[in-house]
Amino acid sequence: MKKAFIIGKGCVKLSLDAGLYTLNTIYAAGYVFLDKACVYLDKDNKGKIIVALFPKEKKEDLRKLGMDFYNELINYAHYFGSLKANAEAVKLLLQRALFSVAPTLMKESEEKEIDDLIKDLEEEEKKSKKK
Repeated sequence: MKKAFIIGKGCVKLSLDAGLYTLNTIYAAGYVFLDKACVYLDKDNKGKIIVALFPKEKKEDLRKLGMDFYNELINYAHYFGSLKANAEAVKLLLQRALFSVAPTLMKESEEKEIDDLIKDLEEEEKKSKKK
């Protein structure tokens, strides 16, 4: 296993696999650290994302800072993964909440959906007649 991070003069550098962590995940973790450190992002010639953390407090433990950043990466990777997996359920819950407040919205939505389905069927029928 390679070193998790490199402790330099006044900073800690982390090399992240772009296939393992999305850019949004890295940005989110970096944002959390803005009060503790200056965050510098770069990309090396191998496609790895380099994160350099320059602590705002000189006495900050660089090893702990690096480990805390990795913990935030895991936290946000889990959050975004769960968000994606549960997107449909969240959408349905929000729709139900909105429709319960304004029942006329549900009727309008159903009518629009029926109209869209009819249009789709008509387009498919036209395409099949052309063939």
